Amino acid sequence: MRKLARSAVLLAAGLTLARLAAIVVSKRYEEGSEVSDEFRRTAVLGGLEFTSRARGLRSAEVGVVLGGARVDLRHATLDPAGATVLLENVLGGVELLVRADWSVAVQDTLVGGDTRIEVTPPTDLPDDAPRLDVHVVTRFGATAIKADAAGATPA
Repeated sequence: MRKLARSAVLLAAGLTLARLAAIVVSKRYEEGSEVSDEFRRTAVLGGLEFTSRARGLRSAEVGVVLGGARVDLRHATLDPAGATVLLENVLGGVELLVRADWSVAVQDTLVGGDTRIEVTPPTDLPDDAPRLDVHVVTRFGATAIKADAAGATPA
């Protein structure tokens, strides 16, 4: 019985240390704020919720390892030249919310993963619609990109 209790304590301590290390790593690779035109966020062994309110969003990077992220860009305004988002996902889940009036082009690289794209078809948008290029790299995870007008504010 003592061996089992000792093993449980060592396991709990190991998991706690791993989670603390993941928090430190995630914070180390964090750049920008919700109003920055460029930002980077990382979630390792945990979750992440981020809403951008940028007035000229140019680029973003979101990395997830054994965790989940929900990134909401519906309140942001894209740079007139467009914006690029890189989503890297390893054994996790990522949800990217975009505005329905944006032209969204997705390029994905999958290794045992899935990307679900639910955006407005480019043919349904004006030629001068704001452009968002999304690059997805998923390894054994799931990524969803959704155009969702709910909660969006006009640009």
